[in-house]
Amino acid sequence: MGWNSWNSGIPLTEQTVEQTIDALVSSGMRDAGYRYVNLDNGWAADRRDADGNLQADPRLFPNGISAVAQYAHDHGMLLGLYASPSYQLCGLGPGDTSEGHETADAATFARWGVDYLKYDWCSTDTDHAHQVRVFTAMRDALRATGRHIFYSINPNVSGDPAPQPDDWSQIADMSRNTIDLVPLWRSKFGTDGPVFGVQEQVDAAIPLASHSKPGHFNDPDMLVAGISWPDFVTSHQGMVETLAGQVGPSMTADEQRTHISLWAMLAAPLLAGNDIRTMSPETRDILTNREIIAVDQDPLVVQGYPLTGDRRVWVKPLTGGAVAVAMVNPDSETASITTTASAAGLPQAACYRVRDLWAHTDSTTTGDLRAGPVAPHATVAFRIEPGCG
Repeated sequence: MGWNSWNSGIPLTEQTVEQTIDALVSSGMRDAGYRYVNLDNGWAADRRDADGNLQADPRLFPNGISAVAQYAHDHGMLLGLYASPSYQLCGLGPGDTSEGHETADAATFARWGVDYLKYDWCSTDTDHAHQVRVFTAMRDALRATGRHIFYSINPNVSGDPAPQPDDWSQIADMSRNTIDLVPLWRSKFGTDGPVFGVQEQVDAAIPLASHSKPGHFNDPDMLVAGISWPDFVTSHQGMVETLAGQVGPSMTADEQRTHISLWAMLAAPLLAGNDIRTMSPETRDILTNREIIAVDQDPLVVQGYPLTGDRRVWVKPLTGGAVAVAMVNPDSETASITTTASAAGLPQAACYRVRDLWAHTDSTTTGDLRAGPVAPHATVAFRIEPGCG
């Protein structure tokens, strides 16, 4: 859990990062579990220093990355950086890239006090053996530093919407599922890409469930709650051609709650992408719902799944024998959704305790689970466990 700068569109500087850290603390997000502050592409200088080491852009980070890392640590948070083995597509110069420099770059990250590395393939190269060599080389270099640095990779070939079929759990702590998520309920381009809305991203995650386990997290991309579509397009001018013709409107509050609910059901990393400094109370409340966060952070790290008989109903087993159930209305009209405790995988019992995770209310049932009327694109999320004593 944490924050990543990319979706927010804020200019990366020492000042804006420190302001974001302050806002994560004052908003209650840090205490809700959002600890990583990750600087995406844009922090590095155009070229390495005289000794061949990566360096921060001195105009943006006059005191260097180590000062920002110390500021994060002093505020009970952790710092992440972005790097890539390739400069083909991600706006990097050859001097920025890390292939062939893994040992030196990992040592630099460790010396600066970095706690997280996002390592982005950024290439149309489809040679899987090459990918394995490259991602393994950085993993080994990070391990050799002796510092615990969380290792997140994006192995997807740029522009290819197919879900990543390979299990990277022996190489990375976290791996991206597929192409980028944008703040739309549904992408105009559907499953063809080059970007996905929430609905396409969730569909792409379903076949990857077996890769989710303690020690490895499937990543359906950073959160887009609290980001309007016009603001996103304005702050991502480099993507304008790619995004041309995409249709808004911005996601509604119901769609954002569904987005967070489904990421929790997927056991996905929760990396906020909005501008924390200016977020509304509504966005803050959506992102800091501790009952939804608890479902996401359940230590089993089981990725939930839609029921075969009704794909609007998602089920996720939880520690201690409870299950989370999300009833999602994907349609444009209100709907009533029903299932049973048995269909959700719970053992036979005379009574079940039901906690509504958005309304924060309790009830009981003898087995039937009902939600409705559920508004278009809204979700009702429950935690259910046997016994009513």
